[in-house]
Amino acid sequence: MSTSIFNYQTLKVRLEKSSRSLIIKFNNDNYENSMTLETLFELESLLAWVTNRVEVSSIFIESSTDIFSNGFNQNILKKLSIDKLANFTKKLQKINHALMLLPQTVIIDLQMGASNIACELASACDIRIANRSCSIEFNHSQLGITPCSGGIAQLSELVGHGVAKNWLLTGRKIHFRALENSSYVFDSYTMDTRAEVIARLLNDIHKQSPVQRIQTKLAVIETVREKIELQFNNESKIAKAARVTEDWRSVEQDERMPAKNMKTAVKLSLVKKNESEKLPN
Repeated sequence: MSTSIFNYQTLKVRLEKSSRSLIIKFNNDNYENSMTLETLFELESLLAWVTNRVEVSSIFIESSTDIFSNGFNQNILKKLSIDKLANFTKKLQKINHALMLLPQTVIIDLQMGASNIACELASACDIRIANRSCSIEFNHSQLGITPCSGGIAQLSELVGHGVAKNWLLTGRKIHFRALENSSYVFDSYTMDTRAEVIARLLNDIHKQSPVQRIQTKLAVIETVREKIELQFNNESKIAKAARVTEDWRSVEQDERMPAKNMKTAVKLSLVKKNESEKLPN
């Protein structure tokens, strides 16, 4: 593999000339490629750079570990203040919105799996592939957080409201068959066929006429863009209300705030929208 073309700490980046692809590899394998604020800053910078590089046909995102990413590192998560968690999720939402609007076709390899915010990043991409043994989990609530960076809006558009609700409200592992049947995953591979599947996919995209490829992506996105952008706002409000509990700081389940009385329920709800604006940032 060629040397990374950017001096990032958590990402390795290279150009694949034959298919005009930008290959982004998450390279924070000491923590199962957990997504840190540094990762988000580097990814945001990279996406800003590639926005006007329309000569790049596709962006391919992968990981240096067996799984794509475990999302949040819980040891780091439990030390975050309300403001820092809010800033983190706001930046991830901005990145996921950008992925949707980029002129390039964005592909992500889930490899053997992903969790919580890493699944949100995957949902923002145009195409997902995975190992046939892959499983993912939208386990945000188990960590004391809510999906608020496209984990509701973009996921619901991909797999439908009913399937998204099942996945989000249980936090269960979603195994490959369900990912394939729901069309969440477009293509799959075994370890023996991975390189071939990726090369074929990147070449298929590169063979398309550039202007028509970009216009087709924009046309497809435009059918859902306004709805998703509205839901981004709703996700942010829900997350703001949920952060009142600071449950992400609690390791043990019995330490978390129970919704037993009306006062707590009102704080956690968005029924009174004006009241929600008074909640802490």
